[in-house]
Amino acid sequence: MSHSKEGYLWTPTQVTEGLRTDAVQPSSTTLRARYEVIVIGAGFAGLIAARDLSQKHGRDVLLLEARDRIGGRTWTATVLGEEVEMGGTWVHWNQPHLYAELHRYGLHKHLKTSAGSCSPVDQSFKPSHGELDKVDLETYGSTLEGVAQKFFAIDGQDSRALMPYPHDPLRKPAPWKRYDRLTVQDRLDGLNDISAWEKELFASNISTFGSAPVKDIGVFELAGLYKLGRGGMTSFAQGILGEFTGDACFNTAVSQINHILDGVEILTKDGRKFAAGAVISTIPLNCLADIQFNQPLSPLRQAAIAKGHFNKGAKIHFKLRETLPGWFFTANDGSDSKFAFAFSDHNGTQPSGPSGTWCIGFGYNGHLTEKKESESIIAAFKKDINPSVTIEAYATHDWMNDPYSKGVWACWGPNSASAHLEELQKPHGRVIFASADWADGWRGFVDGAIERGKVAVRDTLQVLRTELAGTRARL
Repeated sequence: MSHSKEGYLWTPTQVTEGLRTDAVQPSSTTLRARYEVIVIGAGFAGLIAARDLSQKHGRDVLLLEARDRIGGRTWTATVLGEEVEMGGTWVHWNQPHLYAELHRYGLHKHLKTSAGSCSPVDQSFKPSHGELDKVDLETYGSTLEGVAQKFFAIDGQDSRALMPYPHDPLRKPAPWKRYDRLTVQDRLDGLNDISAWEKELFASNISTFGSAPVKDIGVFELAGLYKLGRGGMTSFAQGILGEFTGDACFNTAVSQINHILDGVEILTKDGRKFAAGAVISTIPLNCLADIQFNQPLSPLRQAAIAKGHFNKGAKIHFKLRETLPGWFFTANDGSDSKFAFAFSDHNGTQPSGPSGTWCIGFGYNGHLTEKKESESIIAAFKKDINPSVTIEAYATHDWMNDPYSKGVWACWGPNSASAHLEELQKPHGRVIFASADWADGWRGFVDGAIERGKVAVRDTLQVLRTELAGTRARL
């Protein structure tokens, strides 16, 4: 198994930069200067587009990737003998694009649950007053359900009426647009028959969508509790890459995307040039400002890029010495907790039986941002979540400072989807944009990435057909 340059592991005796993973892939031995299509990015949107264009449609494709691995913001590392999802974890059969692909590769048989998120024995919540509350499961569930029913009933309309086509949100009529100005906090403030404690409990769960205070999260960002075993999300990405029949080039970051007379030219940061009839860019929203586009992007798309998405929370895997039953923790953004939420994932596996507990903590935006500050990270876990445990290790990927992500999964604020979603999905000449960051359905999820990858294939074929028609007309 290879080592990626990415990922970080702390133990009391040493730190490790770069983790073992099957996601690392070799580049093709020979590359040409021109292809029919260039796909920028080997995350799930790019892998799906590259696979389908090359295998199904017989197109000549080059896959360019800035990292040393596939998967983008989703990859599986091996840490102390355990499979750990450094980014991306959960899948569900309500995610149609993803579940169809899992069936294609037989991976639906390998689904398993996260102990703390599916059937926790202990449920705890830190409200704004700062004292940790233990909440019985029945009360926890009934409170969330009761608040949700009122939260999603706006002006006498339920969520189905407000967004009748959730996987086609721009389809008219789209009454949800009238309320896109609202934040989650705005909506909670308008509910007068719910106690402050109930609102805070509900809000703490909503903060899990964006590692952010609910005053920052748009109402319509609220859209899975299963994960993949046997190789995790990387095994899924490998399956897709295995059907790709074109060339691939890793450790190659793009600096410019230029329209030229007969197509699109790509300039890389190491000085190379590649050209194609069409380009698919899967560059994340928060990174598009780093690319120089000639022709310039539209003012509206530039405004969307300048605004970006705000989800820049930490995701940290902890190895606890103690073997614990499933637990789940949330904290209201008015508390002093640095963690938005955390839960036990599974008990460690040893030949003698379960050994310790692996859990995942997600920090509020702006907190826990320095992966090497082990003392402050461990102190925050003990203060906010459980003072009685011994932390034997933690592993993380520094997504916030990663130049190829600049954050984790996308979460938008108010007045974003109604203003920018349609523009971000449009082609820009011969450049097609595909990312989960602006998906119709599961925005920010792997399902959303697959959705946009499939749409990009359709749009790219249209660009190439238009090019062919123009050539015939000139003849």
